Amino acid sequence: MKHFKKISFLALALGWIGQIITHIIWSNLRYENASGGDTGVIIFWSSFFLLISYGLFILIPSKRIAKLSENIGILSFTLLSGIYTLIGFTILIGWGFLMSNNFLGVFIDAFICGLIFGLTFHLIWNKKRNELKQIHLIPILTLPIFFLFIYLFAFPKLFPSLAYNVVPQYVRHEILKSTIPKFKVGDDLSELQKVLPGEFEFEDCYGNRGAMLEDFQYVIEVNCCKIVRIEYGPRGETGYAMGGKRKPCS
Repeated sequence: MKHFKKISFLALALGWIGQIITHIIWSNLRYENASGGDTGVIIFWSSFFLLISYGLFILIPSKRIAKLSENIGILSFTLLSGIYTLIGFTILIGWGFLMSNNFLGVFIDAFICGLIFGLTFHLIWNKKRNELKQIHLIPILTLPIFFLFIYLFAFPKLFPSLAYNVVPQYVRHEILKSTIPKFKVGDDLSELQKVLPGEFEFEDCYGNRGAMLEDFQYVIEVNCCKIVRIEYGPRGETGYAMGGKRKPCS
């Protein structure tokens, strides 16, 4: 049973990362962005419940898990791991989603997490177990933190337009706050749509959009595919007035 904790936690960390990526994809397919699927909430609570699951469903039956991985093939073990994770998830919190019949995509997340855990654990436990002693425990423990740093900070800073629809709501708002001040009256709507995809879609290139965020507010009016009004600043007690008459395009 030497290295079981190290191998199992590495497999769990990779499963959790795979689960978050799965949820991002599912959220975009259903809501057209990760914010609509409450990805930030999923990241926080899945971390909490996954640690509980790790103690109850992995560490306690560790001998049986290790023995099973040695006695059956990788495909069977991976599939069983996915089903086992679904059962554990349902026992801990999944029953609540079943009762409400809402947000059932989280079961896909749990299943993917289990599949990745099973595949990773079987490969390392049966083929690379002795080589793992050369890897220090700290990089394994900090792997989730490194992923979150890349996903929530580095990626949005370096590639904001690509990150806009795949990050949680609060990161999405930060991208919005840093992007809108870069535009001015007369700029093309297409340029705004390019850097904030899906946010400013107007029929016939005419319309307006505004919002009051936690500490920021803005209003943008568009006519003839051009920005004809843009106001932004710290959030006040009242938002900016919306409206404006449509003018013929020259």
